[in-house]
Formats: sequence, structure tokens, C-alpha cells
Amino acid sequence: MNKNKLNLEILNSEIDNIDHNSGYNLIFVNDLMLNAELGVYAHEKNIQQPLRVNVIAKIKDIPDTSNEKIDNVVCYNQISLIIKEIVNSGHTILLETLAEKILQECFKNNRIETIKIRLEKLDAIDDAESAGIEIERSRK
Repeated sequence: MNKNKLNLEILNSEIDNIDHNSGYNLIFVNDLMLNAELGVYAHEKNIQQPLRVNVIAKIKDIPDTSNEKIDNVVCYNQISLIIKEIVNSGHTILLETLAEKILQECFKNNRIETIKIRLEKLDAIDDAESAGIEIERSRK
């Protein structure tokens, strides 16, 4: 028997040892680059600033993906659309407020258990790549 050849009988027997109801899935959107109207200072009013957004959503209710239907999963594209809609809805003074709005909208999907959001203003501080916040919230 070739040692480099995959033995399907062994693989199939190992699949039976997996608890498919354990663990969780992580859905993420990395480095979503947007222009946003935000900031508390006078020089930040009526202008758009570059904003980098990163989101990780923890999904405890692991979906059945055997039928390959998008409705069975939490869709990362839907999360990105939520973020874009909120960012484009007008001026937000604090990054914390913006993050909380995104959290509230994402939590409308009952399958999401925990969300971590990182918002970075790319032009906030001279000599720094970015400055911002990272928050994490879990469902009660």
C-alpha cells in the first residue's frame, strides 16, 4: 500500500467521530475599506475619512450545509451590506456609536451569538497607520 495514498475507509470512519453539534463557526469580514463621515472635531465635519472595518461573528447554531443553500448560513456579504448602509447613513460623532449601531443591526440575525468589531480611522493621527476601537458583545 502506498503511504501517500489517502485511505477513504479510515477517513469515513473518522468522520463518524466528529460531534457536529459542538463548537461554532466564525464568519468574518476583513479590511472592509469605506469612506465615512465621522468625528467630533470641527475639521472632521462635512468630509469623508477612510475607515477600515473588521468584523468577526461567532455562530453557535451550526447550520446544515449539505444542501448548499445560502439561507442556511450567516452570510458575510449581508454583514458587509449592513456595515455599508450604516456608515453611509450620515455623520457619526463617535466610533463607539457607529460600532454599537452595527452590532444592533447584526444581532437581528438570531444565529449570531457574539460579534467583535474593529473600526480604524486611517488618517486620525499623524505618524500612525490607524487609530480606533475594538468592541465585542455577546447575546444575553
